[in-house]
Amino acid sequence: MSVGGQDAPVERVPSPSRLRHPDRSTARLRADMVELLSDRAPVGARAALSFGAAIDHLTGTVYGSAPLWGAADTPYDLAADLRRSRPDVTWHLVNDVTAALLDFAAVHARPGTRRVAYLTVSSGIALRIADLERTRIPVDTWGLQGEVGHLPVPLTDPGADVLAGLPCECGATDHLASLASGPGFVRVAQRLGIPRAPQVADWLPGALAANDPGARRLLELCAAPVAHLLRTLWCLDPHLDLIGIGGGVAEGLAGHYAAEIRRRLATATSYADRGRDDTWLGDRLVFCGPGQVDALRGVLRIGDWLPGVTQ
Repeated sequence: MSVGGQDAPVERVPSPSRLRHPDRSTARLRADMVELLSDRAPVGARAALSFGAAIDHLTGTVYGSAPLWGAADTPYDLAADLRRSRPDVTWHLVNDVTAALLDFAAVHARPGTRRVAYLTVSSGIALRIADLERTRIPVDTWGLQGEVGHLPVPLTDPGADVLAGLPCECGATDHLASLASGPGFVRVAQRLGIPRAPQVADWLPGALAANDPGARRLLELCAAPVAHLLRTLWCLDPHLDLIGIGGGVAEGLAGHYAAEIRRRLATATSYADRGRDDTWLGDRLVFCGPGQVDALRGVLRIGDWLPGVTQ
């Protein structure tokens, strides 16, 4: 949270979420969110919100957010509640992955880059793609794009069938986020019987550095569907010239995560997918470290893109 303009210091404030407060109702969590944001906005401010939820890019309707509100899927007009709470403030609501994409593209896109994507792997998983040549972000009938965390997950690795049935925060099972998100790492560790599974974020980097076989297996199983997603994206869209990967999982595991994704993408799977070498991946795949992509900075760029957010 940054109050006072683009160059103001950033304060990190925990969001009232289902992950942090599993005992609270969705209505209570939403009211807490409105109260938190309303209390922080200065009088007469223009507030640009980078919000972690599936948002209709055309209307601002929030369809859901598994990390924030679990399985709740009733459309919610957060901006309307904010306007009722603080009518003196001008509220602009933007999906956080869209905002991150715009910041990533501004920093990393080169002359000639046609299409660029940003994938966040954190408490949830989502992707956004922009067409730089036409300054467009295509969306579907519901104003959505790239909610890939809730796609069915392929369990194709040997032994991966043991992970069948893992839940997702949205209430379904066997989603990409069921095992590849931050909470997914915990679920996979528990399913594998690895000790201290709830604290996986604390011990996994060190265990990987020590080449612990259990930690290595955990990373392999959780990274496999992300690599599969990337391979699919490039198969379907050869003009996707640049992909950034960020979020808490990618940042927290840093080089270990990047190396595993690259290893999998380098492996040939068929005559149509002959693997990708380091030079090819180096030109097209960027693993973003902490602070390298700023959704708050990106949300300030949305004005240049709004005319191009189209069905």
